[in-house]
Amino acid sequence: MDLIFKDIRVGYIPDTKVEINNKTYLIHNVIDGEDISVDTSKKYPELKAVLKPSPYRIDYHTDECGGCNFQHVTYEYEQKLKTDYLNELFKPFRIKGGIKLTPMNDYMNYRNKSIMTYKLSKQKKITCGLYEEYSHNIIASNNNILQAKKTNEVILQLNKILTKNKIQIYDEKTRSGVLRHVYIRYGFNSNELMLTFVTNGENFPGRNNVVTDIKKANLGITTIVQNINSRDTSIVLGDKERILYGPGFIYEKVSKYKFKISPQSFFQVNTKGMEILYKKALENSGITKNDIVIDAYCGVGTISIFASEFAKHVYGVELNKNAIKDAIVNQKINNINNITFIADDATNYITKLAKVRSHVDVVIMDPPREGSTKAFINAIKYLGARKVIYISCGPESLKRDLYQFSENGYTIDSIEGVDMFPRTLHIESIALITRKN
Repeated sequence: MDLIFKDIRVGYIPDTKVEINNKTYLIHNVIDGEDISVDTSKKYPELKAVLKPSPYRIDYHTDECGGCNFQHVTYEYEQKLKTDYLNELFKPFRIKGGIKLTPMNDYMNYRNKSIMTYKLSKQKKITCGLYEEYSHNIIASNNNILQAKKTNEVILQLNKILTKNKIQIYDEKTRSGVLRHVYIRYGFNSNELMLTFVTNGENFPGRNNVVTDIKKANLGITTIVQNINSRDTSIVLGDKERILYGPGFIYEKVSKYKFKISPQSFFQVNTKGMEILYKKALENSGITKNDIVIDAYCGVGTISIFASEFAKHVYGVELNKNAIKDAIVNQKINNINNITFIADDATNYITKLAKVRSHVDVVIMDPPREGSTKAFINAIKYLGARKVIYISCGPESLKRDLYQFSENGYTIDSIEGVDMFPRTLHIESIALITRKN
């Protein structure tokens, strides 16, 4: 049975709630003001037809994994929704002139990082895809609209090679089989490509034949790595690795800088967006040649290296030891002498500095999506840092942390968005925070 709902209401997330038989369901891929028909014959009702389409609706590539939330709207309308969302979220801070969002010129096929999960099709052919939203169901996909086009080409050919060599696919229910994931990193500017096989243990039958066939296929792959992960976990990568071909890493160039990227390295997924993000973060920061700067959660040292041009000295702090090793290499290959990289928990490190009242002028922080810690923000107060540049991929956690900065005697000078993740709900934000006199 089909039900019709008219003039539906949709917020930032492009879903609408409908009530059927006293139960509430979410209908995806709709736009504010549309009339829709809903198919109620299935366990979970779903959109069947749009009877009165919005002028912002476009034909789109169906992505059932749930990751591309804005695939059905124009990019301009997506920008409007994201800009409205940021302004409403950060309204309490009364940002002068409001919050603006910088769009991307390339809003499709921009991801330099792809993680594919594997399964056998009904025809016993090896296929791969992404986990469906909120589940471990794998949605087969060989042509993802966000992944680099080169990555999609490689995956298509790779699956043929894996099928030919009868590679055993991992079954998470029985914990048997070999291949769990394939992890690809692509250098948009360097054209280097790293392929990582994530296997359920060290044994990888057919490994040599697979590597040989990949090299014969001339896919442009510059290095191949086997990552061993035999744990019963949803975490993709294990701790142990074996290089099967090439150096075990790739290089990528961002602006005038060159970066080494290993399988375990954190590197922003949007290469072009990263350059925009970091330049925007630093252009209004007021960092001078006399300033001591801390870059917390520094990863492989990307923003530390960008900031080093303006500062007297930068201290980059990162818990991941492999990332710090890459950061030190990145510092050397870019011939930069005014950075010190430290392998430590960011909160632990900055708290120690606060206890001895070390001198710090500017703090740059780019924490995980869940945000920073109260102890970290309190330590900044005791260090007396003049400015804080807070880069965040989680607007909600940024808002929470900005309240604490305000309580600690800092003003929120500006907030702006950078659309690092087009067609998804995610947004990167930059907050410029200044200590009150």
